Amino acid sequence: MNMSDSLQSENTIRLLDIMYDLYSGDKRYPNQKVPFLEGDDGSVILDSDLITELNKGGNQDLLEWAHKNIAGLFE
Repeated sequence: MNMSDSLQSENTIRLLDIMYDLYSGDKRYPNQKVPFLEGDDGSVILDSDLITELNKGGNQDLLEWAHKNIAGLFE
């Protein structure tokens, strides 16, 4: 595993952990309530609760990464 793959794996785990903490009590998630919308142009709009959590210290580096990669986690 190269450095890029390692960073991808680390970011994926961190983001999924955050999403689990935020949404695991919501019985609609992950089947009916996904924490983002994907536009026709491929842009991603994150759920406001997820954005709030990603804007907190220590998670800010995941915000841009999540916009680029979150849809791929649900394919």
